Amino acid sequence: MTAFGRSPDGFAQTVAQKIDSGRRKWVVEVDIESGARGKMKRNAATSCRNSRPVVSIVIATYARRARLERCIAGIRANINVPRETIVVGSGAGDGTESWLEDQADVRFIPERTREGATRAYNKGFKAAEGDYVLWLNDDAYPLPGAVEAAIRMIERPESDEVGMIAFYHNMGRKRNRLDSVNRDGTTYTIFNVRGVPYANFGLLRRGLLEQVGYLDERYYFCAWDPDLSLKVQREAGLRVVGCREALIHHEELIDARKSEDLKIADEDNAKLFAKWGLPESFSYPDPAPAYLESVRGIIGALDAGDQAVRER
Repeated sequence: MTAFGRSPDGFAQTVAQKIDSGRRKWVVEVDIESGARGKMKRNAATSCRNSRPVVSIVIATYARRARLERCIAGIRANINVPRETIVVGSGAGDGTESWLEDQADVRFIPERTREGATRAYNKGFKAAEGDYVLWLNDDAYPLPGAVEAAIRMIERPESDEVGMIAFYHNMGRKRNRLDSVNRDGTTYTIFNVRGVPYANFGLLRRGLLEQVGYLDERYYFCAWDPDLSLKVQREAGLRVVGCREALIHHEELIDARKSEDLKIADEDNAKLFAKWGLPESFSYPDPAPAYLESVRGIIGALDAGDQAVRER
């Protein structure tokens, strides 16, 4: 099983991993079933917070302390570039705030009242200092090497027209799939919205995020991520491309809070379709063949570059 992989019942129950990058060594333990705290021990003087961050990871959260702890533990264990982690939200009495106060490598932006996921992410995006910005849900975490692969891909010369890297994630939805990969028996997928590629989890340059005006706060809970992808493509004239080595585990927890938010999902989606004049469902050809043909050069160059590195 890979680090932070799934147990047979679908949950990452207890995980321990050691990473030694030559500068630091981490030991991370997470028990999601019992809600035990994630533990971090550092055996070197250098930490990511002492370097200029290459990537800022922004997480919106509300009353999900156990999942948030697992998410941050996954970030610590599986990302080896200089980073900053920004959490926006509140715990609604579950101890999230007090736990975050003890996390020296996390910047916390508390919310006294819930204003919706879109505004929460915007607060984190505007506070970010990294060259790149990545967003995560509190019930998700990147697999080992995922973020490095995304950065490597966007920085290749062949990717000069790429504005955003889409991470593949393990969502079981069958419709609107654009491309899928299988790793260790789990399928990870990127999706399209009415025929247009978009990122459920994405990485882009902070300057581009500023250029397109951050997130459109007319959305409350959802639709802001395809909207951002459309802004990158239609306003900035750049592409959204998936990286097959950039994988994210997403539990997609449906709890009381999310069930309540889902009641306005149709309203958010209607705003998205109207804003961009998107076609009716299934009134367009399957976009997957054209997408795969269009990214063949980028993916091929990336695979060749990775192979050359492995053979050194």
